[in-house]
Amino acid sequence: MNTKANAVIGQSGGSTAVINQSLAGVLETARRAKPISDIWGMVHGIEGLLRGKLLNLRAQPSGLVKQIAGQPSSALGSSRYKLKSAEEFEVIARLKRWNIRYFFMIGGNDTAETILRVARAAEKEHYDLAAIHIPKTIDNDLAETDHCPGYGSIARFAAITTRESGLDIRAMKRVDRVKIIELMGRNSGWIVAASALLKKCADEPPHILCLPEISFEEKKFLARVDQVLSKTGYCVAVISETIRDHAGTRIGAHKKEITHDPFGHQYVEGAAAHLTGLVERHLKVRARFDKPGTIARMAMPYVSTVDQHEAYAAGAQAVRWALAGKTKLTVAFRRQSSKIYRIDCVPVPVERIVGYERDLPKSFLTPDCAGINNAFRKYALPLLGPDLPDYPAFKSIFARLR
Repeated sequence: MNTKANAVIGQSGGSTAVINQSLAGVLETARRAKPISDIWGMVHGIEGLLRGKLLNLRAQPSGLVKQIAGQPSSALGSSRYKLKSAEEFEVIARLKRWNIRYFFMIGGNDTAETILRVARAAEKEHYDLAAIHIPKTIDNDLAETDHCPGYGSIARFAAITTRESGLDIRAMKRVDRVKIIELMGRNSGWIVAASALLKKCADEPPHILCLPEISFEEKKFLARVDQVLSKTGYCVAVISETIRDHAGTRIGAHKKEITHDPFGHQYVEGAAAHLTGLVERHLKVRARFDKPGTIARMAMPYVSTVDQHEAYAAGAQAVRWALAGKTKLTVAFRRQSSKIYRIDCVPVPVERIVGYERDLPKSFLTPDCAGINNAFRKYALPLLGPDLPDYPAFKSIFARLR
């Protein structure tokens, strides 16, 4: 681009603990770029742009940007708006009106779809536009990347809180013998798998993992719970909110109440509550469940400093690629080393991630698919960041308690 132009940035989808780091990465890099004049923020994602609700971000003090970077949730407001047919051309008309030629959006798979549609519309209109997708999803299910910004922090939350919940239920086993923890993750089990990262031996919680990639069998689940109770006196099961039976029906679903978001993703119901009832009815023991839900994806006391750094880097890199005239890209991570953990940002055509979901591979699971193996630990532990709590092994604490 030979002339100066404006940039616009938006945030979409479920918020995370580090999504504002990516926003800060874009803002601080764009502010130093001579080809970029004004920098606008979409208020509530693409909806804000369509409604003319933009915020002048260049006018904001640098101290405020740094402050926002360290807070959770989407500072600009989020959205799950799906562009209607041909509405991407209305987006281009507005970009032309405001001389915006740098277009950035932070979000997951659905946001990538929006980026792709806008970029293709720009090509049809012969409008010079650099459109870059900055990934964000706790689900860690985007294709073509080692992992996604947002995952490291919720994985840290899952690992630490499961360990702490295990200590609680172990102490309370004469009252509450079974704990079921329901975690997010849409159709992938990456977050549930992370709950076992601080487990030190087979008898420690979580004793059971229920993943959406593995069909749920009620009888098998109850038998496993009963087996664990007989051996340890208490049981902690961590489940995905979207576990399904062999027919694909979500566990605990209330068919009359099933609803979907604008992109067709089904809202979830109460899997943990359903399984708690099953345990109490069939095994005649008291069971409880925890469902942190959206609290988990924005819990700043558990934020991963590695996740923060990488989210910022993704935003900064998006601007550098846009300034180089690149478009229709997503910022992917390629791991260069796990021994001394290091990743690089690499460009991936956004077409290669739209419509794809990356499942948790079975190569990260034990042969019975009931737990994680060392390959997953090697993959995931660096993402959690340093200073993980080192609680003593359960066996050493309770060696003389029965």
